Parts: sequence; structure tokens; C-alpha cells
Amino acid sequence: MLPYYNMKTENISKKILILGGPTGVGKSDISFDLSLALNGEIISADSMQFYKEINIGTGKTPKWMRDKVPHHLIDFLSLREDFDVKAFVESALLCVEEILSRGKVPIIVGGSGLYIRSLLTGIFPMPEGSSERKNEIRENLASKELSELYSQLQLVDPTSASRINKNDRKRISRALEIYYLTGKTITFWHKQKSEDRLANIGVTLYFILTRSREVMYNRIERRVDEMFEEGWIKEVVRLKDEGLQGPLLYKAPIGYAEIIDYLDSKYSMEELVNLVKKKTKTYARKQLTWFRREDGIWLEIQDKRKTVEEIIKNFLALKTED
Repeated sequence: MLPYYNMKTENISKKILILGGPTGVGKSDISFDLSLALNGEIISADSMQFYKEINIGTGKTPKWMRDKVPHHLIDFLSLREDFDVKAFVESALLCVEEILSRGKVPIIVGGSGLYIRSLLTGIFPMPEGSSERKNEIRENLASKELSELYSQLQLVDPTSASRINKNDRKRISRALEIYYLTGKTITFWHKQKSEDRLANIGVTLYFILTRSREVMYNRIERRVDEMFEEGWIKEVVRLKDEGLQGPLLYKAPIGYAEIIDYLDSKYSMEELVNLVKKKTKTYARKQLTWFRREDGIWLEIQDKRKTVEEIIKNFLALKTED
């Protein structure tokens, strides 16, 4: 047993630990060590690990780790099921309350920044319109030029327009959809406080883990190579045979759609591997861009042991109201 596992863990009631960061940074290993040190249980905030059918390409926490430490919100959904951020928040908050009730530490871990933010801030309670009305609005927005959409947003919601990149069609359209659906801006709805958030359960400590870009990219390349060696292509072939090609194309992470294209002879094996590595690195950069906007403690991993000890020190020093 490593020495830092013997650290005292008293006064952890109502304390919640969060670890975010880009793919390939090593969140699973560090959260596992932390769970052993702090008598914790892990809650996944990685939307790709929810689905039980996809394994190799998700970087899913190994089974031996899950056997040793309880992990929640992993392998609990089918690709055939719908699951959104609101459902995640409800499920994760229930897990947090149950873990705390057992006198253990909830450790929320993942690279899905929106899911983590939603746990911290809550989901704004926007009324839902009919499916027909939503589809009508979306079709109308899709038919317009991006510049026209951005001009519309500047008129109806200048606050959102100032925060959204004028080339980000997805977010511009979403903001306009909410306005035309509800008659109120997304800025208004974001100001409506939701009671369903972590602050109403306990005190949180949020770390954002990083590595040097060179180290992170090397880890990504090794991991992609290992995934193919473990039989990633065979996994995709099996899932296609089970009638899951559609869900794989729009729900699965990077690699699954590319392997389907490879099976359709669009790429050579070398081209496939290089493409998956390139797209994964691009995704990691986008994750870092997201996390830079978040209010977390940045911690660059150079030595895993020291990183774990630093997190434990800060976590034990965290004050609660009790």
C-alpha cells in the first residue's frame, strides 16, 4: 500500500471532489488512487462511457478498477436509449447523495465539460415546446445563411451574441431556437437558478487536470494504437451486425464512424489510424479550450503520486458548514 493511502480522512462529510480534463490526460488512474486514499466512489462524467455496447474506443475504466472501487454511470445505457444533460444531472446528483449517505466521498470524473458545468450550475428550467414546433424552427434556421442568423441573434439577444463566436452556427442556432420557442432569450433562462445542483448537497472542490501538450499527444497516440491492438475493428463489425450502425455514427466517440468508413474501403489501415489520432488530438484541444472557461483549479500532471497528494491535501483542507 502506498504511503499516501494512510493519510487521515476525517471530516469529509458533504465534500465532493471533481476531476475534469481532456482525453488522454490520465483522469481514470488518478481518480482510482484518490478513491482508495479517501474512501471514495467514482461517478463518471464522460458521456461516452455511459453506453454498455461500446468499450474499446471509449477509454472505459478497466473492469479490475471497477471491481475494486465502485464506479457509477458506466455501462448503464444502451446506444438505443436517449439520455441528455438533464437526465445526467438528475442521475449524478442521486449518486452523490447516496455515496455521501454511506459516509464515502463522491469523486466525479470526466472530460464532458458541459456535464460537469451543469452539475455545478444546474440546468436552466426552460419550458419545452412541441416537437412539431421545434422541427419547424430548426428547419427555418437551417435554411438561412450563418451571417443572417448571427445578425438576428444580435438583435434579439445581444448579450449572447457577444459571447458566441460569429462562426459557431450550432450555438447561434440553439440560442435563436430558444428565443423563438419560448419568447425569452437564452440569457434570461440562464439566469433562472435551478435547485438541482451540487451546491445544494455539499461543498465541491474542482480540479482540471492537464499535461504538457507533447506528453498528452504521445499518450493519445499510444492509446489509439492499443485500442486497435485490442480488437477495436472487430468490436465495430460486431456492433454493425447487431444493427447499431446508426447509433454508432451519431452517438459513439471518435473512431467508430471512421472504422465504419474503413470497412467500406474509404481508408487504408494506416490512413485510419492516423486519422483517428489526428481527430482525437483536435478533440483534446477543444476540451482544453472549454475547460479554460471553467472555474476550476488547474493542475499539470508531472508526477502522478505528487498530483494525488496535492489533491488530497487540498481536499482535506476544504471547509464545510458542519
